[in-house]
Amino acid sequence: MTPSGISFIVTLCVVVFALCGVPGKADAATVRISAQPMHAGRITTRLAGGFIELLDDLVPGMWAEMLNDRSFEGVTPRSSWCYYTGAPNVCDREWDPNETWTYDTANPSNGTRCVKLTVRKNAAGRITQSGLAMRDGTTYLFSGYLRGDGADVRATVALKALLPNGKWMVLASAKLPKPAREWTKLACKLIAAGTTDRAVFELAATGTGRLWADKLSLMPADNVKGWRRDVVRAVKEAHPGVIRWGGSVVDPGGYRWKDGIGDRDRRTPFPNKVWGRIDPNDVGIDEFCRFCEAVGAQPLICVSVADGAQSARDLVEYCNGGADAEWGKRRVANGRRRPYGVRYFQIGNELGNAKYVSAALDFCKAIKAADPNAVIMSSYPSQELLDQAGSYLGYVCPHHYTPDLAACDANFNQLSEMLRSTPGCQNIKIGVTEWNISGGLWGLDRGRFLTLDCALANARYLNLLLRRSDVVEIACRSNMTNSLGSGMIQTTPAGLLKTPCYHVMKLYADHTKPVAVAVERAPEGVDLAACASEDGRSVCIFAVNTKTEPVELSLDLSAYGSRLKPTAAEIVRDTLDLRQKDIMNHWAAPDRVRTVKVAISGDTITLPALSAAAIECGAGGSD
Repeated sequence: MTPSGISFIVTLCVVVFALCGVPGKADAATVRISAQPMHAGRITTRLAGGFIELLDDLVPGMWAEMLNDRSFEGVTPRSSWCYYTGAPNVCDREWDPNETWTYDTANPSNGTRCVKLTVRKNAAGRITQSGLAMRDGTTYLFSGYLRGDGADVRATVALKALLPNGKWMVLASAKLPKPAREWTKLACKLIAAGTTDRAVFELAATGTGRLWADKLSLMPADNVKGWRRDVVRAVKEAHPGVIRWGGSVVDPGGYRWKDGIGDRDRRTPFPNKVWGRIDPNDVGIDEFCRFCEAVGAQPLICVSVADGAQSARDLVEYCNGGADAEWGKRRVANGRRRPYGVRYFQIGNELGNAKYVSAALDFCKAIKAADPNAVIMSSYPSQELLDQAGSYLGYVCPHHYTPDLAACDANFNQLSEMLRSTPGCQNIKIGVTEWNISGGLWGLDRGRFLTLDCALANARYLNLLLRRSDVVEIACRSNMTNSLGSGMIQTTPAGLLKTPCYHVMKLYADHTKPVAVAVERAPEGVDLAACASEDGRSVCIFAVNTKTEPVELSLDLSAYGSRLKPTAAEIVRDTLDLRQKDIMNHWAAPDRVRTVKVAISGDTITLPALSAAAIECGAGGSD
């Protein structure tokens, strides 16, 4: 090419850039952030709340107990209508069959049956359970109720791993004291000499005679009040302001909280009528409240309407009553002298018919009689409910299981008008005690909960909550763990996976400020919400880019004078930037979708395709 030709091309490029601008700069969308509050309400930390219920592998995936069916009441695999991958989960693990043990219903220590090991000379009896995970150097605590009928019957517990050559390697073992003829609790410590996700627990008996076993337990010694340490750490880092306990097992499932207190080895497992499995009943009110304390969240307890108003009163007194109160004494006897100080109690789960309305007033009076400072939350709200019990209520509580934000906002408007127009109800707020993109995804379609697309839909819903924080103060995402894919955390016996939704929930909890402010001129495909500190010295803009291409924003903070500039951003995104909505984190690539920190120079920021960003603005900036 001749010099004159090169000169012509350079000149042409200059003209084109002059007309079209530098790519990404001329296309930047200018958004203006107001300095005036949107309303008189305040954003609470409880908008990024969580939800725990006795649903399949949700609680077992958080609880540190490693043995499934430790009471030998049997395993009911989950129903086919709610599977995700179809693979067995921790709740489906059974005791490995062999000819040396059988179930025995004659004299169990707990429940309806135990196991009997038959021991013959030179032929040990043994019972094993596979699918456990061990970490090298970790101490594990074993306990169990045993009894024997032979003078020389002895018991040993061991943790083993099957090697590729087909031979067994013993990772840890310990001999137990001689079993008595009556049920006696025996315990020992095991220190693993290796790491594996295919460990096998074994209880073996030698000698001559029979050994009975019931309520076996194996837990890592580093558990946090019975909960898995990795789960406690991950949830604590996500900063949920409130966690709800309840769900379908409460109503209509027939759960009775009084059956789930005291020594867990004395609690009887029960069939979960809603989710189709036998629940070990290891986790109840005490364990839940201690979990909330461990992660720094306020507990919200859903009481069973089917269990009656007196039971609700007793529950409140158990949680909050003094050591001299009837149920306060029971709490003290169960190892907790100081009250839990539970503030929020919800009457029933997903109820709203005439029978519920007629019972609501009795529940309100019972709860207030036990604790006048308790904040009462309804189940599904209605005009009839407000007329009957509105003077007692602090919150009305819809559930939102839809990605349709317009429908959710319309529901907020309808409820707000109902509260405003009902005498004595103007100060009642809204608490969305369950929400997600759906409550009815089954089969493989349930995998949508694990995707980046779901995380972005969750982020858009959180933006809506920020904008409607004049009336909405509490929101509990469903669910916290596992739950056939819907949990923001997924666990196996060997580890923990943070889903894209986890990173979004943590993003909002980390950056939310109390004052909602308006954002003007949001570009198409970008959902924006903003919040400021009370003194106006810091602002955060939450930006959700649902487009499959980057979007550049130019932030107009002139309403704050010259004192605020963008300083930095945290962005939840696909780090490979393949721009696919159905991307998931998985065990081979657990951090593909994660939060990335970005420095900002000037007043512009590029939002990656399919991302959720928290853009912090403060004094000075980085330019």
